[in-house]
Amino acid sequence: MTVPYEDVEQFLREEVSAMTNAPLEQVKPSTVLVGTNRVIDSADLVMLLLAAEDFAREKLSTHFDWTSDSAMSDARSILRTIETLGRHLYSLQPA
Repeated sequence: MTVPYEDVEQFLREEVSAMTNAPLEQVKPSTVLVGTNRVIDSADLVMLLLAAEDFAREKLSTHFDWTSDSAMSDARSILRTIETLGRHLYSLQPA
């Protein structure tokens, strides 16, 4: 069964909210994760990616290998915002 995109985004928003102590309603799909105006530091980004890896395995029945060379070459695009990471995770689900 496919997990709705909204559930993936909600998971990421909750994780970032917990890391930043920001109210959940302030953590938007457009919240920046890397680059200028990012809301989390490098250590928190690694923690978020580890949590996303677990979420992908447990809830999406897929593998999210954020440590591979190909993932890192696309890192700026897939990690830019909560939405871009969420869309990437969502797209990894088996059909």
